[in-house]
Amino acid sequence: MVVSKLEDLFVEQLRDLYNAESQVQLALERWAEAADSTELKQLFTDRIEQASRHITRVQEICNALGVTPAGEKCYGMQGLVEEGDSYIEESESGPVRDAGLIANAQRIEHYGIAGYGCARTHAERLGHEEAAEALQKNVDESAEMDARMTELAETLLNPEAQEVSA
Repeated sequence: MVVSKLEDLFVEQLRDLYNAESQVQLALERWAEAADSTELKQLFTDRIEQASRHITRVQEICNALGVTPAGEKCYGMQGLVEEGDSYIEESESGPVRDAGLIANAQRIEHYGIAGYGCARTHAERLGHEEAAEALQKNVDESAEMDARMTELAETLLNPEAQEVSA
């Protein structure tokens, strides 16, 4: 797709986000299996469900625009997922792995917040008010998930990892 107008960029960003969330769903299924902490497994399960909602919103926006959400590969998310997968291979099961898994998951969350925020801004500029509102929901949910991840890391996972390392 040649991007020459803001509308083109908006569509390209939507497709990128659609692919990114699809990658997140699959990665977090693997990461949940690798996690030891019941709380981390649950958080990943909640994030997988969130990804489904995000994908549905992006699909609805694309349908309203008359475009398909498929067609872009999100190489940024691919890199983040590959880093997390490599980390699992390089780490031993236990609290330290869990602390690293949540760190990798937070990188993904921050990437999503940035992507959805930019797409929301483009939607606003283009007068796509419903799309902007839907994208803001994705930003808000991602920020809430990031806060939950921080809380879990700071109160449980990092202290457990530190205990094992002492």
